Amino acid sequence: MSKSVKKFMPGDLWDFGKNESWFSDMALKGLHLQSIGSWFAVFEKGQPQKTKYRIEVLEESPSQEQLELYREWGWDLVANKQMFYVFSSPEELNAPELQTDPMEQGFTFKMIDRQLKKNMIAISLLFLSFLLSQFHLSFQDEPYLFLIKQRAFTLVAIVVPYIYIFIESIRGYLAVKKTRDSLLMGIPINHKRKWKLSYIISVIIHVYLIVLIALLFITPFYAVMRRETYTYKTVEDTPVISIYDIEKGPVYDYSHSIDYDWSLVSPVQYIIYEDGYIEGQMQGDFSGAYFKTSIQTRYYELALRGISEGLLNDLIHRYYRHYEEKLIEIENERFDRLYAASGEGNKLIFASIDNKVIYIKYSGKADLDYIISLIEKKYNL
Repeated sequence: MSKSVKKFMPGDLWDFGKNESWFSDMALKGLHLQSIGSWFAVFEKGQPQKTKYRIEVLEESPSQEQLELYREWGWDLVANKQMFYVFSSPEELNAPELQTDPMEQGFTFKMIDRQLKKNMIAISLLFLSFLLSQFHLSFQDEPYLFLIKQRAFTLVAIVVPYIYIFIESIRGYLAVKKTRDSLLMGIPINHKRKWKLSYIISVIIHVYLIVLIALLFITPFYAVMRRETYTYKTVEDTPVISIYDIEKGPVYDYSHSIDYDWSLVSPVQYIIYEDGYIEGQMQGDFSGAYFKTSIQTRYYELALRGISEGLLNDLIHRYYRHYEEKLIEIENERFDRLYAASGEGNKLIFASIDNKVIYIKYSGKADLDYIISLIEKKYNL
């Protein structure tokens, strides 16, 4: 029983010389062309044989009579894809060339040129409209906050193949135009062009695209699994300071919520809300017996430390812009960057430490210095 082998194509079929040379070299290794797909060519294992391959462009499928005529000349149809038909012939037959007039063959390239031009225009318009819609909506004023979300990877996974297809459509159109012009000048196609470098580049690109597409499907499920694992933690199990760390006395009617997220750029993301009441000093009108205390924490651990500054700036932009008190940068050698603002009702802290970025909004009696000291203690600074 014969065995089939799949191999990435070294380039598009309109690149006649490279593909014909590649098919012949595969035949010398005992791999004989069977069929051609979008990315792969399928070969059948057999005996090594010196074989010539030629690619023909036909507007319509050849009739049985045409195929019989090709066989009489020594050429058998072995594969086709759209308008491209691949014929083979053993070298010992010394079959005559299918195309003997370069100028006549140049006119057949007009059909490829016309089709690639349409494709290039359509892909260019689609690509530009996609970029305008996605990047305008996504990046706006806070690109790093967008980047750490899982949808950022989804966008990148879509954009990269788009860019590849866009570039390839332009490159293909220009290359076909150049080949057509050469043929019309009477210069025949070189059927033994070097293909190894093109093949290596093709393999790298296609493997990259396959991995990217696989990650596009896998990462959402992985993110859900991680979220299910971490969401049921208590605040004490997370890498943030708790309301119990800040308040010295008991906290009554305590409640909290923990939202965990994951992405390739930021594998650990917490949004934590804690609320409660602490004892106060009773006033004559029976007010002040209890004071409300609350803390909102956003915590990020980044895969790339280099984006921590950008993320910190985005957090400041989002959560400080409606706050009336002045934001002050605090010189503290234990932090990479530390900013704080303190008003009558709330205290804000924005900090970055190595690959960690933290935003805290606290409402209660504790002062800023004390909260900062708790953060230092939490991370052994």
